[in-house]
Amino acid sequence: MIGSNVARVEDPSLLRGEASFVADLIDAGTLHVGFLRSPVAAGRIVRLDLDGALRSPGVIAAIDGDTLSRFAGALPVLHTPDPTFVEATGFGMSVPSVYGLARDRVRFVGEPVAAVVAESRALAEDALERIDLVIDEEEPVVDPRAALDPQSRQVHPETPGNKAAWIRFARGDVTQRGIVVEGRYRIGRHSGVPLECRGVLGAYDARDDRVHLWTSTQIPFLVRRAVCEALGWSEERLRVAVPEVGGGFGPKANIYHEELVVAFLSRRLRARVAWIEDRTEHLLSSAQSRDQFHRTRLTVDGEGRILAYEDEFLVDIGSHNLWVAGVVANTAIHGHGPYRIPAFDIRGTAVVTNKAPTSQYRGAGRPEACFALERTLDLAAARLGIDPIEIRRRNVLTSSDLPYAVGLPYRDGKPIVFDGHDFGATLETAVRLVTESRKRVDENDAGSEDSNPTGVGYAMFIEATGRGPYETARVRLGADGRIWVHSGAASAGQSHKTTLAQIVAEVLSVDLVDVRVVSGDTDLAPDGIGTFASRTAAVAGPAVHRAAEELAKEIRGRAARLLDCRPEDVTFVDGELRDASGDRKISWVDLAEAHLRGGVLSTLPFPDVVERFEPDTVTWVAGTHAAVVEVDADIGRTRVVDYVVVDEGGRAIHPRVVEDQIRGGVAQGIGGVLLEEFEFDSNGQPKSVTLAEYLLPTSLDVPDIQVHHITSPSPLNRLGVKGVGESGTIPVYAAVASAVDAAFQWSIHMDATPISPRSLLAALENDS
Repeated sequence: MIGSNVARVEDPSLLRGEASFVADLIDAGTLHVGFLRSPVAAGRIVRLDLDGALRSPGVIAAIDGDTLSRFAGALPVLHTPDPTFVEATGFGMSVPSVYGLARDRVRFVGEPVAAVVAESRALAEDALERIDLVIDEEEPVVDPRAALDPQSRQVHPETPGNKAAWIRFARGDVTQRGIVVEGRYRIGRHSGVPLECRGVLGAYDARDDRVHLWTSTQIPFLVRRAVCEALGWSEERLRVAVPEVGGGFGPKANIYHEELVVAFLSRRLRARVAWIEDRTEHLLSSAQSRDQFHRTRLTVDGEGRILAYEDEFLVDIGSHNLWVAGVVANTAIHGHGPYRIPAFDIRGTAVVTNKAPTSQYRGAGRPEACFALERTLDLAAARLGIDPIEIRRRNVLTSSDLPYAVGLPYRDGKPIVFDGHDFGATLETAVRLVTESRKRVDENDAGSEDSNPTGVGYAMFIEATGRGPYETARVRLGADGRIWVHSGAASAGQSHKTTLAQIVAEVLSVDLVDVRVVSGDTDLAPDGIGTFASRTAAVAGPAVHRAAEELAKEIRGRAARLLDCRPEDVTFVDGELRDASGDRKISWVDLAEAHLRGGVLSTLPFPDVVERFEPDTVTWVAGTHAAVVEVDADIGRTRVVDYVVVDEGGRAIHPRVVEDQIRGGVAQGIGGVLLEEFEFDSNGQPKSVTLAEYLLPTSLDVPDIQVHHITSPSPLNRLGVKGVGESGTIPVYAAVASAVDAAFQWSIHMDATPISPRSLLAALENDS
């Protein structure tokens, strides 16, 4: 079963429209929340009068930050690195206080200032217009570089100098003699813009004095922990469940103001209370990402072999980032790339500004680090007059180097050891596949008069996957004879209902349709972390595997009583339980019925096993991407016409799901490198609040993507799996930018994303 391209069990309900998202759970008795959001980027709240809203038709309640502050504290940060990592890297952070509703001051356009509860969303929005809000506007801090000026206004009192986090990831002496190339790079601000916007529904249950919170999130257990901590509730007072999620990509692996406020209002009003984000709200105030500046310095010898690498980067995190430690650490750690680098010094600073908050987004610091390093390698190749492929070939880690110890700890405090087999093989395979592909294209286009320049660009990457600290799985026999699987890893479209079921089906030799996966419910699984950081297959997968194996042991003991044999003689074959001879057999339904009243096993509870998997550390994926672009130099339009991915990863549970995860990541990377950007003016006003300004890739922008997977099983779990969710995105920015340079014979050097027509035409004009 593991390794098979079985039909996905998720698809039928989604295709028939039977699946339920948060918005589908709203009934006629549900109250609706509308949020008044700050119209300015920075300022002091002078007056906030809710009386007009309270007198509006259909309004049930209205609250502001002062009222909420009597019941709720600040939201907690979501990650703090291990002390060993902190000591080795000098990592530090200053955590700003983030509340459900603004108190005293506003710090970005779109920050929730007040909430109105009404009988409908329309009535709530009408009431919002009657709130008397006066803000004494202040000059916003918009440029992260200017934010570090000692004369700059402080965005938060808790972040002196506007520094939210800092790190130095360094080893060896970088003052080597050699050929030095320097670069300056900018990765624009963009983020996951899922098909489904966020949504939260809270329902108070008087029977057990609990709130049931449905939310479109990737991290239900962390939502429960954060909301309860902020509200001072015990975790037993809140159940968090995740229905279907229409795309997550990282921004939904976050804790939001609205989740806290809806949970509070539901309990306060003893009612069902819902908020469904509209697209403008999403583009205005949902977590954004990227927005980094890099200054690099690469020292190589005359043959292009790396002697030292330096990178000083700045991350604009906006008003706050609850994952700031992860984003900054990821950028620093992955700055090493899949290469032999004897000495490196990578320094980073996260800066707060008066922009929308940020969080993780597919790659979470890795694409930015990859862009800076890979673009600098291209610069060095041009300086030396050697092929960009060749400079990578001379530095990439191969089978003779691996496993490779970096010499510093990962965020979990464990030494970083790249556990791959041969990263160089991914480069050679990518070169071969691109060469074959271009040959076919040239043959098909023989005689064509199309004169637009084309170019091929390459980029390599490294990724830590399967981050802990743990994941928990519960596997049980249901009264219906099916096997039920529960995990804290909530699905946001990654096919968990299929892949986790495959693991169980293989262990128990049952049909896939007889395994039911229900994840993302804090009442059904005992604990969990969530779905992000390419971790579900590599952490939740082994937890499910362990639980299934323990359930098998328990089942054998129960079935032995029915089959009149020893437990060790019970076998699982084609959905049946048999004795050693195969003459006696029972079905799983028979076993379940034996536990019901009057059955042979009715004195026993149904078999129900919980297991927890704690990986020793992360497991590493590496690979090479190659992009082929066609550029219309007259209008500055870049089109990706071919794309090749070769990755060295772990064992694939469902190969087609792995390939499609990678293809989806490439599509998002193409959007980031060519189209997507959240822009702000000098007053901190967002300029990308509709999909007319924030441009997303369509099917016409994404070519056929060849995916070639080289299997290198992880040594850290029995399944041999590694993560794959982000690897498709990480190198896209660098590969496409390199291809654009190649289209013009390396006479230009694209150093910022997105590569818009305006920026490309400017580069070409400077070259002329």
